[in-house]
Amino acid sequence: MTQARNIAAQIKDADLVADRRAHIARAAARVFRAKGFHNATIRDVAIAAGLSQGSLYNYVRSKDDILYLVHQDLTAGYAADVEQAIAGIAEPRARLRAALAAFTHAMAERHADIALIYQETHALGDESRRAVLAQTNGFIQRFEQLIADARAAGMALPGAGRLAADIVTFLPVMLALRRWRLRDGLPRDAAEAELVGFLLRGLGIEDTDV
Repeated sequence: MTQARNIAAQIKDADLVADRRAHIARAAARVFRAKGFHNATIRDVAIAAGLSQGSLYNYVRSKDDILYLVHQDLTAGYAADVEQAIAGIAEPRARLRAALAAFTHAMAERHADIALIYQETHALGDESRRAVLAQTNGFIQRFEQLIADARAAGMALPGAGRLAADIVTFLPVMLALRRWRLRDGLPRDAAEAELVGFLLRGLGIEDTDV
């Protein structure tokens, strides 16, 4: 993944900082979902994280830092899901299918947090926004490579490439952003399977062949 934006911390133990920031990010996501980013306060986040406001400032400096950490934690989480899903799979077509299935499942599983970051990204400061976009771009490039590997093996459309990577990493987000409609239709696992099959066919791969 792309290197994260540096946030100054008062604590020197890097592992402790990483652990606490992940905890703060998940607590903040709950607060922001309930109150909205602008209405939530640093104190609200501290209470949700089980920290004093003073202790919170050992790990972050501002609400912008916290919102950035929410984005970073979410993106790192679904990127790790994809890497775990494809670990040990050598065949390019099967790797691509596993990656698509893992990402699609993550979008459905974490729908509330996905909707949150789509609503609140505009509130990020310029530096944080650039870092978030760079992190997202790195994730898209991972799919671009997976598609290129399948194409090199003759298992994907010859023209599939950069645009295809953008498409296959955007359409699964629909499971979060259109949940209000989709939850009254197919069961979630069936919707995930149908979407993965749709994406594979768009790349020239029949799901039944994987």
